[in-house]
Amino acid sequence: MKDIKNLYRKRSIGKLNVDKKVVSILLVFIVLVISLLISIVVSTNSLSALRGFASFQTNWTTARKDVTFNLVNYLRTQDQDYKAKVDSSVFLIKEMEQIRVELMKDNTNRELVIALLEKTHSVPDDINRMITTFENFHEFSEFKETVALWIESDSLIFELEGISNKAESLINENSFTESEEAEMISRVIALDDKLTEMQFKLSVSLARGTELLNLVIICVIISLVVISIIVGSILSLRFLKSIRKWSEEIELSEQKYRSLFDQNPNAVFSVSPVGKLINANKVLEQLIGYSADEMKNSTFQRFVDESQVERVRKHFLLALKGRSQTYETQILKEDGSYISAEVTNLPIIVDGEITGIYGVINDITHRKEAEQKIKDQLVEKTYLLSEVHDRVKNNLALVSTLVQLQQNEIEKENRGESFVNTVSRIRSMALVHERLYQNETFSSIRMDEYINDLIENIQLKGYQKIKKPRLELETSPVSLSIEQAIPTGLLLNEVLVNAFKYGSDALDPVIKVNMFSVDGEVTIKVEDNGPGLPKNFELEKPETLGFRLVSVLLKQLKASFVINNDSGASFTFRYKIEKPVTSKRAMKRRLVN
Repeated sequence: MKDIKNLYRKRSIGKLNVDKKVVSILLVFIVLVISLLISIVVSTNSLSALRGFASFQTNWTTARKDVTFNLVNYLRTQDQDYKAKVDSSVFLIKEMEQIRVELMKDNTNRELVIALLEKTHSVPDDINRMITTFENFHEFSEFKETVALWIESDSLIFELEGISNKAESLINENSFTESEEAEMISRVIALDDKLTEMQFKLSVSLARGTELLNLVIICVIISLVVISIIVGSILSLRFLKSIRKWSEEIELSEQKYRSLFDQNPNAVFSVSPVGKLINANKVLEQLIGYSADEMKNSTFQRFVDESQVERVRKHFLLALKGRSQTYETQILKEDGSYISAEVTNLPIIVDGEITGIYGVINDITHRKEAEQKIKDQLVEKTYLLSEVHDRVKNNLALVSTLVQLQQNEIEKENRGESFVNTVSRIRSMALVHERLYQNETFSSIRMDEYINDLIENIQLKGYQKIKKPRLELETSPVSLSIEQAIPTGLLLNEVLVNAFKYGSDALDPVIKVNMFSVDGEVTIKVEDNGPGLPKNFELEKPETLGFRLVSVLLKQLKASFVINNDSGASFTFRYKIEKPVTSKRAMKRRLVN
């Protein structure tokens, strides 16, 4: 049974023993492919960014040419429209300068750069890629050279701005001479030549940066492709080798499964999801008398009594939901007889899906017969034990009746009282047997319930002299064995009789009874508010039969005691609770006694 459960567990959740090297190579291959994809994305974005920078350079060049062209016309015509165009172009170039300054910062304000690039008419789709590419590659020497040329070109533009502002000032003062005009135009043309040269250098530098970036990207992509091909080849070889190994493992696993199925000492079978029997081992054939071929495609209804079909179906459906089931039923054999069987249904799980049910059958016919025999013997013993308790109770009742009859013939009051006490003691023992008989088990008695019966019995005897005392009971559930219950009952009888006899002399008589257990120790306290015990009273030197009996019972229970005589008599007893004796020898001794 244990072997088939282990097999079920392995087949339901087990996986192929995957080659760890294959997994490692596969992970490397996946990383390479991801890196290759990332490289392609980076190269695409970088090329888009370079396209954006080329467009940016074109816009800068156009603005620079507008500055020189409009400035020369302004110097010649002194027309303010040309001056406005010069200022507009210079303003655009200054915004481009602000873009460069912001990009060179450690913490670039991307939102500001994006807004400025949009103003300079850059392609919107390229803006974010331009910023990212600049952040990633601005430390390259080619890009540093490009930035340096950019800065130098801006300084020349600002020099042209200075000429424009100076000319405007002279024109406004009507002091702009022809010689100054010629000199400024000559200076503008010279600066324009320098800017043209700088523009060429800037284009060459940007082209070199583009070539370098393309070279890096191409080298990375080629390297990744070559490595991916090598790793893919290795992975393919390892995978083919692993497939052969997995095939061998699957074949070996099937052989082990077949051997465990056929050689299992238990009756084992498998069932399809629709409830048809697929296979059965030799043990099942011998158990019920059918061959595997005869049973094949049969449903469980063929082998189960009609009264149990629905219950078996319920367990089968629960197993199909993935919950293992173990239950008992009657199985019909080929000869028409039935056997008692314990059936276990285990779901067959393949790739997370339930494809059928394994069944394991244990023949428990002999065990069920033995259980029934034990039950019959238990009923018989219970009846005999109840008879014993009943006879003990009846005999004690007979003794109590005989003592009462004898009491009626004795006239002296003190002797009559002695008989009353004797009857009360006998009744306290009879109550123990009565309670024991009423329990579900015969090994222990609930003393908290026993106290109520005992007090009721004492009240019926009429021990109270003047007033009926008020009772205050505080008891928690305490169970004692019969070995402790009888002496405890006699002990309670003596102290309660004493409380009822003498405690009722008080103006407002009260009798308090407390009983509780803590850490396996029971405490019993009985107190009244009567006149109390005689002076110089010592329990170790009792003068009456009742207190001599109390002394003996305390020793029998191995109890400690405290007697208080301050405001009435108070008795406190404490002792360990012993476990009920259940051995055969002790039970036999108890019945004999």
